[in-house]
Amino acid sequence: MAPARTLPPPVLIVGTGPVGLFQAYALAKLDVPSIIIGRHKERLGAPKAHALSPRSLEICRQFGISVDEIRKHPAFREDAKWVRFCTNLSGQAVGHLPYERMSLDVLDVSPEMLHNIAQPDFEDMVDKLIEKEPHVDVRKGWTWMSCTESTRDGQPIVVSVVQNTYTGETTTIESSVLIGCDGANSRVRKNVGIESEGEETGNADLRPVVKENVGMLHWIMDPEARGFIIAYDLSGNQVLIHNFDSNYHPLESFTDEKCLKIVKAAIGDDAVPVKLHSTLPWILRRQVANEYYRGRVMLAGDSAHSFPPTGGLGLNSGLGDAHNLAFKIAAVHHGWASLPTVLASYDEERRPVALRNSTQSVINGVKIFALLKALKNTGPDPVVARREMMEALANPEQAALISKLIEGQVEHFDNLMLHIGYVYEPNWNPANATDFVPAYRKGARLAHAWIKPATNCVESLPEVDLSYLAGDLAEDKVAQWNYSTLDLVPAASYALLYAKDTAWASKAADLKAQLAARHIPVVLVEHGVDFEFVDAAAGQAWLDGFGLDKGNAILVRPDQHIAVVTDAAQPVDELVKEALATLQV
Repeated sequence: MAPARTLPPPVLIVGTGPVGLFQAYALAKLDVPSIIIGRHKERLGAPKAHALSPRSLEICRQFGISVDEIRKHPAFREDAKWVRFCTNLSGQAVGHLPYERMSLDVLDVSPEMLHNIAQPDFEDMVDKLIEKEPHVDVRKGWTWMSCTESTRDGQPIVVSVVQNTYTGETTTIESSVLIGCDGANSRVRKNVGIESEGEETGNADLRPVVKENVGMLHWIMDPEARGFIIAYDLSGNQVLIHNFDSNYHPLESFTDEKCLKIVKAAIGDDAVPVKLHSTLPWILRRQVANEYYRGRVMLAGDSAHSFPPTGGLGLNSGLGDAHNLAFKIAAVHHGWASLPTVLASYDEERRPVALRNSTQSVINGVKIFALLKALKNTGPDPVVARREMMEALANPEQAALISKLIEGQVEHFDNLMLHIGYVYEPNWNPANATDFVPAYRKGARLAHAWIKPATNCVESLPEVDLSYLAGDLAEDKVAQWNYSTLDLVPAASYALLYAKDTAWASKAADLKAQLAARHIPVVLVEHGVDFEFVDAAAGQAWLDGFGLDKGNAILVRPDQHIAVVTDAAQPVDELVKEALATLQV
């Protein structure tokens, strides 16, 4: 009998924001213990990120986080369909665009439609789930200070020095690896950070002000309040991100009185009661780490990359990082992967995604500045700038240019390709951020199609609940669109997908046995036995894309990205060898 394998110490996660919390929760679901530390005992209340993309909701669903519960938090779909450009909330409308993909056609490519939820609300949800997880040790009120790599009983470890934020007491924590999720001003990754410029957080009932002009983002063009309002809940909490020139308005001049004046200027109606909760300076920077790991220390979320907030790419990129890392760290923990290999693959896969998202943030910035320039509202004197802005809007030629520039902002607020279309390959660079085309190749997310699964395939998953679309989506679709092809892939296992009565139907058991001999879990999923498609035409397009009817098979990783697309003739041992190349067991 082989000697019992000694399990490594827990993973240390630094940072109790959304990415760190999700990382701990995902690892727990994969039977990997972790310690997660955060500097503060109480969460900072200022909402920041505000949108969970279709891909992030797919990831939540895979790990058992209730998307139905997420959708109970505002902003609701009817309030969040638009991005509106206006002089102020009570003033002149300048233009509007759809906000992200809130139309029903998104359900052709994803089982989940984007939802807007304030970051603290999402954090609270995951925090409560973590409380029930014995694999997670949460230690709030501890500041990570430094680390060294060492060994214990022949095993490599990371030794971190942590300090009690309130008493100054120091102690050490030993971990198998360290994941820095401590934000843009990360101690784990020095020299990265977003200092902020003028994030204003407050509470006001804006429904009487915006009336029928509801939207997720309201771009305020008035020179005194230039920036945008994130409408988390039109009847409650809002954030005004106000852009200013520190040459004319030093940071120290932003007293509560001045900030309240700016908020009222953005609303355009002094009669609306406003409660200012907090103010925070925030420098909007575009940064991506040169490396995503060094030794046994890795970065995820804002520690690795930081973008301006309006593209909705920051939090969603961070959750993608954690999803990618989770199954790889679990594979190492359970003995079926090599840490150096999986960390190299993490860097190779996730860093290009951040670079592409970063590039998009620059494109967005250039376009929005061109719009502001056309509005002539960037001068230092708000009275003069306001007059010039109104003159520009009244000038037919200038107004036509402004309308054209607003239309040019589409990519800024529709990033579907970046959200669900990223492919883990070296030169992935889509032509634009908007136009999503499913990819049927190695590195791509498994394409979505609606399915009718056998009970044993999805027994642990709740049905997709599309009742929030009742009245817009046909009743038969609400009733039948319950499961996605993505649901065929468990979070803790590879999945081999193939069609009934093809070559792989007879070879699949051999593949499973060979992987099992290396302790690599895999489920076998046979079209025609384990699932059928709800819509025949959509199903045939999915089968044609992968060539399953021609005898091909797909090996899908636990993170729902394709490891191998193989043809009928490929020997089982060759497929096993190809799969192992990314694990190096």
